Formats: sequence, C-alpha cells, structure tokens
Amino acid sequence: MAKYTELQTRKLISSYGGVGSIIETVEGALLIKDFDKWKYFYLIDKGKIEVQENENINDERLLKRLKFYFPKLTQIVKVPANYSAFYNTSLPKLKDHIIDAEYFPKWMYCNKCNSFKHIDDWYKGWKIVFHSKEINKINDSFTPPKCYKCYQTAKKNKEKRKYYLLEQVRFILTAPNGNIKDLPWSNWTNLSREKDEAGQQKIIFNGACCNKQDLKYLRSDKFSDFSGVRIQCKNPECKTKGKQVSLAGLFGLRVPDFDRNGEIKIVSDNDGNPVLDNKGRIQKIFFKPVIRTSNSVYYPLITNSLYLPTTVIKKEIKDKIKTLFYDAELSIEKIQEKVNKGDVKISISEINEIVNPEKQDFIKEVDYRLKEYNYLTNESPEDFDLVFEEETSDLLSNFGIRKLLKINRLKLTSVQTGFSRQEPIDKDLFAEYSMNDFIPVSNEAVKAKYTSSKGNSTKLLPGIESFGEGIFIDFDSDKILAWHNEQLLNKDFKKRIETIKNNGENSEYKPSEEKTKMFSNLVYLSKFIFIHSFSHILIKELEFLTGYSASSISERLYVNENEMQGVLIYTMAGAEGSFGGLVSQSNPERFIKILESALARAKDCASDPICYNSEGQGIGGLNLAACYSCSLLPETSCEEFNSYLDRALLIDNNYGFYKNL
Repeated sequence: MAKYTELQTRKLISSYGGVGSIIETVEGALLIKDFDKWKYFYLIDKGKIEVQENENINDERLLKRLKFYFPKLTQIVKVPANYSAFYNTSLPKLKDHIIDAEYFPKWMYCNKCNSFKHIDDWYKGWKIVFHSKEINKINDSFTPPKCYKCYQTAKKNKEKRKYYLLEQVRFILTAPNGNIKDLPWSNWTNLSREKDEAGQQKIIFNGACCNKQDLKYLRSDKFSDFSGVRIQCKNPECKTKGKQVSLAGLFGLRVPDFDRNGEIKIVSDNDGNPVLDNKGRIQKIFFKPVIRTSNSVYYPLITNSLYLPTTVIKKEIKDKIKTLFYDAELSIEKIQEKVNKGDVKISISEINEIVNPEKQDFIKEVDYRLKEYNYLTNESPEDFDLVFEEETSDLLSNFGIRKLLKINRLKLTSVQTGFSRQEPIDKDLFAEYSMNDFIPVSNEAVKAKYTSSKGNSTKLLPGIESFGEGIFIDFDSDKILAWHNEQLLNKDFKKRIETIKNNGENSEYKPSEEKTKMFSNLVYLSKFIFIHSFSHILIKELEFLTGYSASSISERLYVNENEMQGVLIYTMAGAEGSFGGLVSQSNPERFIKILESALARAKDCASDPICYNSEGQGIGGLNLAACYSCSLLPETSCEEFNSYLDRALLIDNNYGFYKNL
C-alpha cells in the first residue's frame, strides 16, 4: 500500500517525533520505521546513491563525540526533505528520498457500521469488493483505509456516499524494553476477570472466541469511562452469543512479552543475571496499555550540538606536537605551554587527539557544552554559521547578569541515536551503559533501542540542521554564590533546596552521574534551579509580551559545578520569533523591561497558594513552586522534562535572588 504524505523535516528528529515514534497525520497515525529501513538510507548504505555535499552534515566536533558510541560511524546524513512533486501532491518530488512508516495501531473500526478488524483483514476485504485487476488502483483507493462493508452496501443500494474512513483504536501496549504492539483485541470477547493475591482485578485472555469473528467496536453516549467502550462478536455461531465486553480495568492489564521459545522475557543485568524486584522475585517484562498519544510512549535520545567554528591546525604545528610528545616525551601540559605562543591557541583535548588519534574518551554532556560556553563568553565570532555581539548596560548587573549576547545567527545540529519507552533516559546514563544493557531507571529496567537495526555497528546516523537566532545570558557566579551562602541561614530557603535534593535522591527515576553530583552539592543544585527557573519565566514572558508561542522557543542550559552559569534562549527558522523577532528583544532597556515583567508575573500564579507551598510536583517531585500557570513549558521547549524548577528562588520576599527588586 504505497502512499505518501508530507511531514515537516524538523518533526522527524524532535522530542515528539523520530524513529520509533507515532506521528499523527491526515492519513492516520504512522509509526516511523528504523532509519536503515528507510529507502533513502538503504540506498546510501548499499552504495546505489551518493550523498551530495548539501545532504551531509559537517560537524567534526559532533562526529568525534558520536564515534564513542558508534565506532564505525562515517557520516551524519540529513533527514531527506519531504517535498511533493509540483504536478502531483500525492507523489514525492524525489522517490528515493523518502522516509518509511507504517500504520499503527493496526486495529481499526468503522464509525458507521462499528466493524472492528486488523488492517490486514480490512485490506483483504477491500481487494474483494473493489473490482479492479490493477493492484495500484486498489492500493490507492484503500489509502487512507476505508470500510469495505459500507462500500459494498452503498454500491448495492446505489447510495451517493460510498467511502467511510476507518478510525484507529486509541489504545496500544508498550514495554520497558522499547517494544510496542497492539492490544490482543481478537481475544477480548473471550476474557475472564479474576482477583490476584493482592485483591486487584486481573484480566485473563482465553484465546479467540470463534474461528469466524465479526467484531464490533461499540461506544456508549451514557458512560464516559472505559465501561462505555465495548467489544462484541456478532458471529451467530460464536460461543459468546453476542456478549458485550467492556474495557473496564484496561489500564490495570499487563501482557507478557514472550521470546521465540514462548517463554516470558525476564530482566537481566549486564552480566546476564536475573534482576530481582524489592520482594526478591525475578523481574519479568510486561507490556502495559497506554493511550497512543501519551508522552510515555516515546522518549527520544537526541544529541544536540551548537556549531562552533573549528580552527584548522597547520601541519607543521601537528608535527611539532608529535615530536615533543614522542621524542622529547613531554607531558601534554608542557607541550601546550611550548606550542601556545602568539596567535596559536591549542587546547589540551586537541593535543590529545593529535598524539592519541585512536583513543576516544567519552565526553559527558556537561563537558561538551563547556566548550560552547567558553566560546560564547570568550571569543569573537568569525564564522557565517555563528554570529553574535555583546549588548552592554550597567543596569544588567542589578539582575546578576554578567554578559548579554545577541546571537543573530546560530546553527544547531540534532542527531537521534536511540529512544526508550515508559521512562526517559538521561543522555549520560545512555553512555554509562551500553544500549544493549539494561538501565535501572525505575522499578522496571528500561532498555534503549537504537535508531538502526544494525545497532552500534551503523555507519550512518540521521540528523537535521536548524538555523535560528537567540539570546545568551551569562550570570555573575560571585553574586549567585554570595546569594546562596547568605540565604543558607534562612531555614525556609534551606528546606526548599533540601526537599528537592531528597526527592531526587529517593525518586525511582535514576539520575545521571552529573545529577548525582548536583544533589551532593547544594550550591550547584540551587544555581541550577535558579537558572532553569529564570529561563522558564523568561520564555513565558516572551510568549505574553511578544506573541511568540512558547513551543517555538527553546532553552539550552549551560550550568555545571564551578565554571558555567548561563542559558541560551533560541528559536529556529520557520518558527514565530525568527528572522529578527527574538534578537530584537535583547536590547538591554527592552530586555530589562521584559525581565521585570516576568518577575512580577511569576508572583501571580493562578494556582497559588497551593502551587507556591507545594512539597513536590512533576517527575519525582523535582519541582516546588512550578505549574503550567506560572513556570512549566511545552515539552519541546524544556531540556529537563519540566523538572528542577522553583520560582520562589527568584521572587520570594525573604530569600529570593531578586527580592530587592
């Protein structure tokens, strides 16, 4: 059933789209296949088409980092633009440059006759009633899927309307190992309900109700819950005799994930030993039902990289470094002292790459961003893809701001390396464990899945380049430290910081090594929460005052223990605020007015006093005074899944950073 639909390229590598995601389109809900099964990447891998210069992403810094996970990686290829042919909107402009997807969920029902079948059965019926010997005509007429029963009846009765589109069922099953499948709808009419040892109702499937099922998907106008949705078999010879079985208790259902031998899969650690739960029982892998549009269906692992101009090191400099290292046997630090003279400036990591070209150390996310932070705060840009200038005003220091940059042009590269379901995985956790290993994120071990069926042996990865503009704010580290040390004497301030610390340490969601370090250092934790909360209220205010939707503005946090305390607020081309709309707000006088308004608005939350006095909200209780009325952003805008937020640290009259303003 070959049919094409246009999708925005940037949606195919984002927080809600990419390999393994379900994307809602006008043609129906589609599941994006592994990228090596896309026709475009398959042809590149087989050498049947060559990647053109404008189709390749040139970012050596990012490529070196990704080679730690993918040692055979040779290039990052742009996700192909999904244009329609100008003479036929149903065909792609370049038939080889396509992304492959399939309908999912595969169970569909007709709103007119309520018939409920798997898409394969719908297609078989359509081929019979749609009288044509040309398979292409049959396929085109069936896309999007249509009810063959209603079509047959309409033709027989000579009705004007013959086509009734099918609707996909809303419920699917996901497993912590990244698998996904439909519910066993063919067995639903023959289930039984029993109570387990804990007294909880348990659904047991007893196979299909009959050999010639005629299932109906019935919905009641009287009941809005699952008891109002019922499955019925209308086969006159069925042993259920037309009994209607509701979806009551659906979300309590657990379906085992079986291996090829018919055994239930178990959770095993990286040494192959079974993982036990808190009662000493072997953990088994079960699917659980979710709504297909739920956030828990899909958490992509995306590596973002701000493009930095690279300095080409001359051959004679490289030769000198090798001589000093191999012949003179000098240390890396001594070599740097001898080489860095005049205009030559080479970092220790660059020297390491020259003398140890085969050695590739893992670069943590926070260290990767440190290079970007240092460039933004210390360098003068001389590259077309990164253009910025400093905005100066003595008034900025009143807000604890050391430097404000107007970034007229930036390039951000995004590469998807994998995804998980049910629980998100921290980027550094993903590197700490192999993608083939289990990752103890919560009670159920979550395993990431690769974007490619070739795993870490892939030679290609899909990526996108986004161009945009932004505002970079760098805070005065001395003022933040002085504020924190002063407010530690305030018992309310100390209680708030320790509450988030304790909630994070006791949460089922396992933090990365960097987050664990943050929980052990209250200065680091308070700095991170302060800057992250600042970022959110600023984006919310830009939405209120400038009319840009918050979903079109994103943040990139630059915070570590001692060296970084900044944030980049940016938007990409094609979104509201691009083409000068966002950078125009970086004028110091205008920016200060926006910030003053943001702080005033942060004091006026519609959910107060409940929100302000919360003892833990969001994932793992990692937020305090933060809700959608005051601080939370769309998931596309926030880097931390809307966690580590507390506007009280900014505006509280007793201990807030801006209490005097």
